Amino acid sequence: MLHALQEAQRVLVPYGLLIDLRPLSVDVPLEILTPVGYQSAGLLDMSPGIKYDIAADNTFQVAIHDGNFNELLVDYLDYAYYWDTITEMKAYMDEKWKDDLIIPEAVLQQAQFLFDRHPDQSRVRLRLRMKLGKFEKQ
Repeated sequence: MLHALQEAQRVLVPYGLLIDLRPLSVDVPLEILTPVGYQSAGLLDMSPGIKYDIAADNTFQVAIHDGNFNELLVDYLDYAYYWDTITEMKAYMDEKWKDDLIIPEAVLQQAQFLFDRHPDQSRVRLRLRMKLGKFEKQ
């Protein structure tokens, strides 16, 4: 993160904007959507990535303290991923988030139970908590 921030400092014009958009390592809900709404199967554990959140936040704080950037905005939003089946979701997670996400077995079982109630009309949704920061080069 430090190298990326240094590169942004190098290439941005004075008062140029830097956007920091990244998922936070907080527990996130796994939901099953049906024609009548959605039900939560439980929370997925994203804590393995907390060290990256802390490092990124610390790097930005140093850049602000050193006068390289001015913080204009920090906000939070949800970003949703959708899958047609639980199998598809698990395959995606195994490929993309293998070391960053823990799926409790009880949550997986509950998701499968909820999904099986309407298998032809259900979808799987995961809502990540995102951090949005807007910084201005000084």
